[in-house]
Amino acid sequence: MSRKISRRQALIGFSSTLLLPAACSKPDDPGVSNISFAHGVASGDPDRESVVIWTRVSGMGEPAGVEWQVARDTAFSEIAASGRAIASADRDYTVKVVAENLAPGESYFYRFVADGNTSPIGRTKTLSDGHMERLVIAVASCSNYPFGYFNAYEAIANDPDIDVVAHLGDYIYEYSEDGYGGETGRRLNRVHEPRHEILSLQDYRTRHAQYKSDEGSRAMHGRHPLIVIWDDHESANNPWMEGAENHQDDEGDWFDRRAASLQAFFEWMPVRDPLPGQPMEKYWRHYRFGDLASIVTLESRHTGRSEQIEWGDLNRFESADDAEAFYRDVVGADDRNFLSTEMEAFLAASLRESVEANRRWRIIGNQSVMARRRAPRLDDPWFDTLRAELDDEGRRTLDSSRQVGALNAVVDLDAWNGYPVARERFYDIAKDAGVTDLLVISGDSHSYWANALYDDGGQSMGVELGTTGITSPRGLLSLGREGLGRYDVLMAETNREVVWTNGNYNGFVRLEIDHEGARVDFVTMTNIETRDYDTHIVYTANIERIDGELRYA
Repeated sequence: MSRKISRRQALIGFSSTLLLPAACSKPDDPGVSNISFAHGVASGDPDRESVVIWTRVSGMGEPAGVEWQVARDTAFSEIAASGRAIASADRDYTVKVVAENLAPGESYFYRFVADGNTSPIGRTKTLSDGHMERLVIAVASCSNYPFGYFNAYEAIANDPDIDVVAHLGDYIYEYSEDGYGGETGRRLNRVHEPRHEILSLQDYRTRHAQYKSDEGSRAMHGRHPLIVIWDDHESANNPWMEGAENHQDDEGDWFDRRAASLQAFFEWMPVRDPLPGQPMEKYWRHYRFGDLASIVTLESRHTGRSEQIEWGDLNRFESADDAEAFYRDVVGADDRNFLSTEMEAFLAASLRESVEANRRWRIIGNQSVMARRRAPRLDDPWFDTLRAELDDEGRRTLDSSRQVGALNAVVDLDAWNGYPVARERFYDIAKDAGVTDLLVISGDSHSYWANALYDDGGQSMGVELGTTGITSPRGLLSLGREGLGRYDVLMAETNREVVWTNGNYNGFVRLEIDHEGARVDFVTMTNIETRDYDTHIVYTANIERIDGELRYA
């Protein structure tokens, strides 16, 4: 199924122009001294009677009061909550408020006022109580500023039926102007700020500010509440409990860097702050949507993850059996963890509560792809012809992919594939809670996925939906779009758990659930290098519940 929606049509679809973020100067330009809300407004982390509302006040030189209001109408004639907060340098002049005593399942409008200046008006929504007919979730991940415009965010903003946005991490990237995406960023005039790799608290604050300067980002944040989790790049590539792949000894203490990154995250994102005395890294949630769904979000980077293991030099393996022994004995060692003990306990309690409340769906908000995946064999002569047409980078990618496929090796060891014992323990936790119909939503891979999940014994555990990058591209794109397309077809043919996958696009996943089933649209952007784009649905999946199992129709 393919459906084309022009950007103009999408904009018309949302009629309240009051909610369009106001045009404003680039944040913190030299010479701009007037008070402004250059980064727009945002909301998120909702529950049944409260929601976080957020803004950042630019142009302040000293602490000052900021008034806030939440209303039932855009004219603010029916005020539901209001108050006063302080914007100060201690929190980078960000203002974050938990608006309380709201009604369940209601839409609200909110705004901020500082020194006589009024912010754009945002719209948000509390979680429902009691019966709920339908829930529409936009699933997003991996927004890298230099790779292009956040047009997918705007498409999400202009879908009035979306109830909540689930952002699964890599909201920012930490690299320098010469790092990942740097060449494209120079061509598009979207170079990272600051230009160096971010290490300090001020670095992370500046990077967050840049990402919220994007027009599509401000639109999405102003229209829908967010459920957001972090992945790796909010701090540094591939972190684990004691360090990160992209943190070196000459870059200072890792824990100082991590603390700076998490502080900036809590300052700049519409999420509730940790309770007094609770470490920032212990960040997980259970969202309850009436009688329809639970969404449980995971923390799998900083509180429990063992260090990643890579395949390394594949030439050291003389056979596929040797590679399999390494995967079984080293990667699959019993002591390798993915989630912390405390995270697992929270997951178990949340799943039990959801079952006891008789909700229809258990959705897991998760950073990394969960399904088992092995590399496909690329021995078709077609790939010989392709190799002759590729550049040097493409040939290296193809040669490496062929080598991995020849060994029948498991791919993506940074994801759940690299922690098979922990994945089985995750399934055991779900089964102990009476849950074998999980709906897992995943990010990180820069590719779309429709996966079927099974435990080690072959019991169905549910389904998984993976979203591609908002702008981040699939690494295998150096094979060319046709080459990657053939690779993805073979990936699905090779792996029982992969129903469909496609890494050729940027976009998001639109998930609509009711008490009978689910519809999943994989929505793509035709262009991210300019603001002129259309959207397409490249693939649609329907999920049914049959004999207690979730299956693709």
